[in-house]
Amino acid sequence: MRLAGLDFETANGCAGSICAVGCGVLQDGEEGETFERLVRPHPSMNWIASFCYRVHGIGACDLEDADEFPAVWQELRDLLLSADCVVIHNAPFDLGHLRAVLALYGLPPVRFPYVCSLAASRRALPELASHSLNHVAAYFDIRFRHHNALEDALTCAKVLHEIGLSPRIPRKEFVYPAE
Repeated sequence: MRLAGLDFETANGCAGSICAVGCGVLQDGEEGETFERLVRPHPSMNWIASFCYRVHGIGACDLEDADEFPAVWQELRDLLLSADCVVIHNAPFDLGHLRAVLALYGLPPVRFPYVCSLAASRRALPELASHSLNHVAAYFDIRFRHHNALEDALTCAKVLHEIGLSPRIPRKEFVYPAE
């Protein structure tokens, strides 16, 4: 099974303010291709909120020479579409930002199957006190640097690989634009 983990870091509270993207592929549990880029947010939201900076440490100076989202989308899209399933921890957050940035730039339609590893871990591991990515990763002894987009992406794919796909862990479909 080919899983592609996906994670975004955001610049501020605006929908679509993606400032970093990470995507990492697991092919039958083995790490494969990776994609990681800093992204300069759209000019209408090109500022870093202090609460976001405290989480991920990405500052405005880090983004000065970064491309805007359309310049990285094709390569990211191709990697997502190459997977049997995209895995995202707290999928509504990341997919909300993806939907917003695709609309903001008027990018072409896309659809792909996905699983939320947060929801999957809640179903598969109800005994855990917390299902945040760092706690679930620790349960499986997966070490990573939290709030680094690529490491978060690979980790959520590894978590789902450990949990396994089953009828109890439903796949959903991301569709843009919504039908």
